[in-house]
Amino acid sequence: MATSTTSTTNLTDAIETDESESVTVVETVAEAAEFDGKIRKKDIYDHVTVATGMRKREVREAVDATLAYFHKCLSEGHDLQIPPLGKIRSIERGEGENAKLIHKVMLQKPKSEKKDDEEGNSSLADPGNAD
Repeated sequence: MATSTTSTTNLTDAIETDESESVTVVETVAEAAEFDGKIRKKDIYDHVTVATGMRKREVREAVDATLAYFHKCLSEGHDLQIPPLGKIRSIERGEGENAKLIHKVMLQKPKSEKKDDEEGNSSLADPGNAD
């Protein structure tokens, strides 16, 4: 527990001294916390609050409404197309009482990776390279 108090004190000092460094320190402290591989709604609230500068109450209402809408759509078997995240497809497996609704997530590649793939593929198939 002493470590978290020390980290908070260092974080406060960094925020008072230089704003640009404070962002790095905040990310470092958040990453240094014990991460169990799960992102919880609280983490989303915190991230959106920092990213947008909105009040936490407003962010909580917006995030909860968005997640509820996603849940409703997926429960009804609709697909979601959400750029920069990607696509979430609903797939029904089985029939009757044994039917299950499975959701498949296909992450969208960041624009930088797409550009690299396009450049790499075009140079390999260039007919001018043939001897």
